[in-house]
Amino acid sequence: MSALIRNITASVGWRLPFTRQLAPRTPVVLMYHGVPRSNDWSPVNAQVFESHVVFLKQHFAIVGPAALEERRGAGEPIRVLLTFDDGFRNNAEMVAPILRRHQVPAVFFVCTRHTSPGKYLWFSYLKMLKLCFRGNGFIYEGEHMDMSSERRTHTLRSLEQHLLEVRPHPSGMYKIIDEQLPRLEDFASPEQLNDSCAGMTEEQIQELATDPLFTIGVHTVDHPSLMRCDDEEVERQIKDNQRWIENLTNKSCQTIAYPNAEYRSSVIDICKRLGFTRGYAVNRSLNYDSNFEVQRTGIYASPLNELGFKMRWGKMAHI
Repeated sequence: MSALIRNITASVGWRLPFTRQLAPRTPVVLMYHGVPRSNDWSPVNAQVFESHVVFLKQHFAIVGPAALEERRGAGEPIRVLLTFDDGFRNNAEMVAPILRRHQVPAVFFVCTRHTSPGKYLWFSYLKMLKLCFRGNGFIYEGEHMDMSSERRTHTLRSLEQHLLEVRPHPSGMYKIIDEQLPRLEDFASPEQLNDSCAGMTEEQIQELATDPLFTIGVHTVDHPSLMRCDDEEVERQIKDNQRWIENLTNKSCQTIAYPNAEYRSSVIDICKRLGFTRGYAVNRSLNYDSNFEVQRTGIYASPLNELGFKMRWGKMAHI
């Protein structure tokens, strides 16, 4: 779809008077990730995100997770729940102040790994390697990894596929990142790392958990591909993250978002056994248990018309 047609479709599509009648009766769940200060790292930076919040408050009704199963009347505004995956530090430093300023509730799904200084989630590491690495390459397993401008994207795509195939997953992948690949600190500044890929500190998570606007949820220890993990590793990833959050916050943690939106029926069964009451995905791929397959719509672009279109048309809005 061309940019012009995309913009026209989005602009008109959410404004049509009959769209409220066709829009979902239960809340639309939006999924954000990192929201950095700088637009160098994401099209949805802090300034853009605040414009989203103002727009959503003006045209829709923002609700908390307790209202997820409530159905609106035909004439009532469409409801929306905001969720944030991964637990990036910018969620505490950029997002939370904006949400507080506008009195907007949200759910933050946090991973454990990148709470530790110098540790990053695997996809954050690869993103920074692509954006910040200086030089034409590095040596990995005796081979030259071509990082020239012409080959960088191809090289990193191949490296990503290789890392995801390493077994056991994800520990084998992280061992390579930690011990054999370039250190981000050698070519990215502390400010860049803090703004784009560092995780929240434990103190920041505790502070968010004390605010009645916010809910903290599980997103696993290491953000693995759960489809590449056996059930034992799936349970460890979820249970250890859950216990860590509960110990930090002194609150029960009964909600989870599946990393990469990947799950299977045994993952849901594990979550139920661990006391979870709700699981967030993207698409409801199994129809196994609706409480554990809550659909979400990802927000990856800045235009308000696209945001409005996604609010009106929900699942069909992946334009």
